[in-house]
Amino acid sequence: MPAYFHYTIDAYGCLSQQTNKLMVINDFLVTTATELDMQPVMPPFLVPYYYCDDAQDVGISAFCICADGSHITIHTFPERSCYFIDILTNSFLEEAKVKDLVCKQLYAGNFSIQTLDRRDFASDPSAVDTQNDFGPHFMITVNNPKTSFEAIYKWLETIAPKINMNPISRPYVIYDRVEDPQTISGILVVAQSHIAFHYCIEDDVANIDIFSCSFLDLDVIEAIIHEDFGMDARIDLFARGSKHRYECQHYSRQTRIEKNKTWQKNL
Repeated sequence: MPAYFHYTIDAYGCLSQQTNKLMVINDFLVTTATELDMQPVMPPFLVPYYYCDDAQDVGISAFCICADGSHITIHTFPERSCYFIDILTNSFLEEAKVKDLVCKQLYAGNFSIQTLDRRDFASDPSAVDTQNDFGPHFMITVNNPKTSFEAIYKWLETIAPKINMNPISRPYVIYDRVEDPQTISGILVVAQSHIAFHYCIEDDVANIDIFSCSFLDLDVIEAIIHEDFGMDARIDLFARGSKHRYECQHYSRQTRIEKNKTWQKNL
């Protein structure tokens, strides 16, 4: 059975001293996976992204693939004072526990968490605000994909250019165990977002995630998924980072500099 509880976390008003340090993000992934008993099948994989076209998009993207087709991903934006986390697991978690665990490690002045059961939910594409939301998150379930390790790698290797996303890594694909594997998992890191593919071998079911920091054409996504995997695929679209622009303006670099110098007024 593939993992189906999906927790999305959007956090603003963060500290660049935390979100811009590889060791902090590495420790976050290790600690979170351990505390939630998610049984990592790999060490954390971190990709610093410091040479992008827009200086405000710098940050760290990182992930940890865990047992049973689950994962933890994080994308930090130090210059925008925000980060985005996904926790996909086969265990139900209390939102309060998740919030407490995350906030103890990565401070956030504004913290939003959403719990989704991928077996039974319905998205509302009309609720997406392309002018104010951060970006789209496509959650896709494919029945009977009959895929393989090599096919997943190739799909991840070629999908990004088709949907106008910029890969900043090669695909990372792994079996959950050496003997008698139950799942094949793969993640491709794109510019401050990711594409994930988890395939449950026994059930012949795949969970696919396409998370982007800029809006993609839903019709294009649907056409590609149906062409690659047939019509027996469910595609749901959610928006991430509501009021992203407002929050980013409030916690801009200049604002942080000015706040940091307020002590000088008392001299």
